[in-house]
This record gives sequence, C-alpha cells and structure tokens, in this order.
Amino acid sequence: MKRSDAQVIVSQAQEELKKQGKDPWNISLLSMLTGISRPTLRKYKTEGFIHTHGNKGRRRPSKLQGFQKLIDELLSKGVSNSDVVFSKARKAGYRGGLTTIKVYIAKNKHLCPNTVRTYKVEKGNRGRRYQLGARDCFQMDWGFVNTIDSQGHLQKLACFVMVCGHCGKRYVEFFTNARQENLFIGMIHGFAYLGGIPERVMTDNMKSVCISRSGATINWNEKYRDFMLLLGFSTTLNKPYHAFTKGRVERLVRYVKDNLVPGIEYAHLGDLNQQALQWCNEKNGLEHRGLHCIPNERHAGESFSALPAEKVLFPYLAPERSISFDGMVNYEGYRYGIPITYQRKTLRIQREGGFVTLHSHEGEVLSSFALDWVTREYYCENQWDLPSEQPEEQPSQPPRPVVMRQCNPLHASLAGDDIDLSIYDRIVSQMGGEQNA
Repeated sequence: MKRSDAQVIVSQAQEELKKQGKDPWNISLLSMLTGISRPTLRKYKTEGFIHTHGNKGRRRPSKLQGFQKLIDELLSKGVSNSDVVFSKARKAGYRGGLTTIKVYIAKNKHLCPNTVRTYKVEKGNRGRRYQLGARDCFQMDWGFVNTIDSQGHLQKLACFVMVCGHCGKRYVEFFTNARQENLFIGMIHGFAYLGGIPERVMTDNMKSVCISRSGATINWNEKYRDFMLLLGFSTTLNKPYHAFTKGRVERLVRYVKDNLVPGIEYAHLGDLNQQALQWCNEKNGLEHRGLHCIPNERHAGESFSALPAEKVLFPYLAPERSISFDGMVNYEGYRYGIPITYQRKTLRIQREGGFVTLHSHEGEVLSSFALDWVTREYYCENQWDLPSEQPEEQPSQPPRPVVMRQCNPLHASLAGDDIDLSIYDRIVSQMGGEQNA
C-alpha cells in the first residue's frame, strides 16, 4: 500500500471515530477500522499522520543548466529571436523546449544592446485581408541587412525575397546591391526555385520596374517591360504607402531580419546564399501558422509556366561589363582577366555559386575562375603580350636634351669664359662714394 493511500484511509477512520465520540488517535481502534498494523500506525502517529514526500524542498536542475552562457552571449550580440536561440542551443545539445527559451529571454532582455521598447498602438479596421489564389501571383521585394562576416567586417547587403501568395513558399538570395541586373537574376532564380512562372508578379514602385505612374497609367522601365514580355507574366504595382497589400513579402523581409540574419556566420557571399537556401528548405517544410498549411505540400499541387531555355535567359543571367586597359573586368568587388585575343570593349560575366565565367556576347566562354573569396584579382592565361615580365613604364615622348648657357656674371663659371670684371670696380666705387657722403 502506498503511503499516500494509507494516509487517506487513516483520515477517513479518524472521521468515523469522531462521529462515534471515540478517541481518533487510539491506535487499537484505528487498526481495527483500517486493517493496518499497530506498529505502522505508531510510526504514522509520530509524523502526525501527515505524509511528507522524500523530495520535498528539492529543486530539479533546469534543462537550461549549462546553456545560460551560450544564450547570454547571443543576447549580448543582439540576437533575441527565440527561434534562432533555440536552434543554436539544440545544436549545442539542449533538449528542452522552446517555451523555456522564451521565458529566459524575456527575463534577460536587459543583456541586449540598445534595447528599444515598443508599445502597441491600437489601429482601426483596415478591411478584408488580401487573398490570392493558386497559380495566381508571386510577391517580391528588396530588403537591406547589415551582416558581419567571419573576419569581423560589417557587410551591408541587399536581400531579394520572393514568396508564393497562395501557399507562402519562400525564396531568399543576397546580393551586393539592388541594381536591376541583380533583380533579373533574383527573379529567374526565384522562378526556378518556386517551380515556374506565375500569371503575375506583385511588387512596389521601384525604379527598376517602373519609371513613373499616374493612377492607372504606368510608365514601365523599358528593360523590365522587355523582361515581362519575354517570360510572359504581368506585374501588379501596389498603391504607394500601402505595403499591407503585399503583406506576405513584407513580413518575409522582417522574418529574414529576425530569424535568418541574427547570429549567422559566413565566410563569403556564396556561403551566405548557400545557408539562405538551406534555411528556405527548412522553413518551407514547417507549418505556416498564418495560412495553416505546410508550404511545400500545398505548393506541390500547383503548376506554373515553364522557364524559357537558358540561351534565351543568358543576357539577363550574365550582366554586361566594360573591359579596362589592362584586360580586367570588375564584378561584385573582384577583378577578372580576359585573354588578349578578345578585342571588344565589353563582355558578359556570370557567377554561379563560387564559379565565375566570362562570356562573349555570343555566349563563347573566354575564361573561368573558381573563387576562394580571398584573392581580389584573378588572372588568366594569355592575358598580356609578355605574361612572364612585369610591365615597364615608358615615357610618352622621348627626352630631348637641351644645352643652356648662363649669362649672369655672378653665377658664371670661373674656369671658362672671358667676362668683363669692371662691374665689380664700379660697384665698389659707388659704395665708397655713398660712405664718404
């Protein structure tokens, strides 16, 4: 019999004895009513018939024990997103739950640098939420993030994001800037990742998409208009200052800044994009709480238009660059060499992961390089006339020596010419006349 069960039985017997007007502490009477031996009842009586658990007063060690230092370091770096902290703690061996992490972060918010307290402002009803159907629309946008690479250098990068409006499947890619050429590359990569081209793309009024607009009249950017016609999709521009009409992609930008960027460690841009792709694969396999679905599962039931052939997309995947006088082209902060046999002033350059390929305008491969992301200049074979010799600076015009003769008697050569020295007599006589006066 368990001690707790015996305590209940003894309590009931004592109540019965009280009703009968008998002593509720009498061992013999309790033993007759309960069937418990008198030695056991005497032992219980010394404790007042109150059962005390053997672990009373003891505190179990927290599952966070041994991980507080890791979490404190993340908080001191400004990483306060519970999902990011939870994932890093799990990699370090943490076996607790997410709620424990959230409670600990809430109690230690003071460790975060430059903590800004925000207050919720009540907003009125903005109307019905914008809904999108299957195969209908992708939303895209740019975001700008500050990251720190493995060498401790601050890098400001442009983050291209695209999301399916029906299922919430995400795609993220980082670039060094938000130029139109990178917009085209990000869109093509996003279409390939999301399975094809939708009927339309929803975005805001960026200059790389439209130059100006007046109501329903839109002055499209010429290059973007050609890109739309080539791939066969339309573009819906949002009303200015109404970002909630494409709220899924706006929320994705914030989600990337709060969940992917904090605490990320990368060696170079290719490594960062590889981690971003793994992050997308992971998040697209989890339940989307806003849409109540798993993006990968719902997206698998949708079909989109196929992308054109790679030869058709080549001008957009390989931007044009000018060649400098020393046979080098600059792209994303790195310089690459081309053979001297290529005589044009421009070419096209394409980077896929850690490989860079230089093409002619017809698509011929001129040179290719495997990046180590440390070297800033990459040279190719047959880049100069004399590749084994260091170039020597030559004057633009051959020197012409000219012999000039000095006629000043004060600076004339003592060994040379016949010079009239009477000038000194006149100077001396003149100075003597002034002194006599």
